[in-house]
Amino acid sequence: MKIATLMKKFKDEWVLAEVLKEDDKHEIIDVEPLAHSKNRDEAYDALKFVKKGQHVMTLYTGKRPKNVAYVL
Repeated sequence: MKIATLMKKFKDEWVLAEVLKEDDKHEIIDVEPLAHSKNRDEAYDALKFVKKGQHVMTLYTGKRPKNVAYVL
């Protein structure tokens, strides 16, 4: 699934996704959603089911709150 599709499908939710494909600049191209929720803690709780070596990412698909630090 492309990131743009994921953003539309899970609007205003926290998403845990497996990274399936990156380009040569390590920008993510395709992902497989593993968990999603309006509640951030629920999405992060799903990390306990990630297998060793599995490449995953988390993101929020809504409007970014002000006064919040982001790590890229």
